[in-house]
Amino acid sequence: MNILKNKLYVNVFKLLLVSVLMSSCGTTYQLKNDLKKHNDSSSFFKGFVLFDPVANKQIVNHNGAKYFTPASNTKLYTFYAAYRTFKDSVKSLAYYKSQDSLIIKGTADPSLLYGFESSKVLDFLKNEKDSIYLIDTKIDNPPLGDGWSWDDYPYYYQPEKSIFPIYGNILQYKWESGAVKSYPTLLKSYIKALDSIPLRREVSSNQFYIENNSKRNYTVPFIVSNKLVAELLSDTIQKNVTLIPPKPNHQFNYIYGQRYDSLYKQMLHVSDNFIAEQLMLQVAKEVSGKFDTKVGIKYAMENYMQDLPHKFKWRDGSGLSVYNKFTPENTVKLLEKMYREIPTDQLLSYFAVGGKSGTIKNWYANNGTPFVYAKTGTLNSVHCLSGYIITKKGKLLIFSYMNNHYPGSSSEVKKEMEEALLKIYNAY
Repeated sequence: MNILKNKLYVNVFKLLLVSVLMSSCGTTYQLKNDLKKHNDSSSFFKGFVLFDPVANKQIVNHNGAKYFTPASNTKLYTFYAAYRTFKDSVKSLAYYKSQDSLIIKGTADPSLLYGFESSKVLDFLKNEKDSIYLIDTKIDNPPLGDGWSWDDYPYYYQPEKSIFPIYGNILQYKWESGAVKSYPTLLKSYIKALDSIPLRREVSSNQFYIENNSKRNYTVPFIVSNKLVAELLSDTIQKNVTLIPPKPNHQFNYIYGQRYDSLYKQMLHVSDNFIAEQLMLQVAKEVSGKFDTKVGIKYAMENYMQDLPHKFKWRDGSGLSVYNKFTPENTVKLLEKMYREIPTDQLLSYFAVGGKSGTIKNWYANNGTPFVYAKTGTLNSVHCLSGYIITKKGKLLIFSYMNNHYPGSSSEVKKEMEEALLKIYNAY
């Protein structure tokens, strides 16, 4: 009797195994077939790679070796470069203390008065008894990146890069109770109210505009200068900060502030371009001594990403540049490296979660069961999504899904992606 029972259990297990294999194989075949049909009939370009890191094999590869504009999928590369370079907390302020003065300079830390805990730096400066001097130095790049759209200068997602960021290098303002309110308040005098406005800010000056009685909240980058930074810092700490030229032979110490983990999460969850650019400057400084994004990228490519399958063009930290060109295979390989080097729970915590948080809060909801942990990438006619799927059976899969040059809205593209990823969730 026991022998018969054992045979029965074995047969049932075999049937279940065959059923599971047939289900996943059928889904794989359907995905490949759908992608091929799209390739033959569509007017735009699509790439998709699905990888099983446990079996160490590709499940689907459609145009995986082709080059795409990645948009903010670029932040995955910035994240990995920063993760490999830094260990714990950010150097938030460089300082040199003499007998009668405190000399400070920026470290490209994006967190000061930008929604993060800033008390270490501010308390340090507020408690200083001697005169405070800010060194007039700058990054080794232009304030805007290669391949950025010049006419996006007045929009929140394209603030300038700088050596001493403050308030995220943006001005927030609105009409409230019959008057203009601004953050920081010092810049309120730079805002002009009109019955109708031609633009939010002048191209070459910090002249901002708001419509009288507007119900809109404005978030506009300001043109950065060390003179303005000194004024903003003075107003914030209620102590005079004087700008001085650089002097040699200072041995600087550092105030350490925000943990890098919190910057990574903010950057990847909401696709924060400003944090991404400043992180890339910090990477460059750490590995080369220069605040030069190109140098930091070159170092990361040669030392952290030399094993990616294809050469690629990487020009900025955020993905705003149209010059970036990555392949889905490269991005999947990068995500695999993250998976093998970072504890899974920690790794997934950095990503937006389908139906729950960040840039995919309104997509991939799956009736309240999270299954997509990923980074979006969106520019005009570009939408990409790369990250991890936790399937119904608990398997972790890595994917990169890239769409370029579609003529209409991204909503239809997202619907196709959502359907495909749900099939994968249910089948594997």
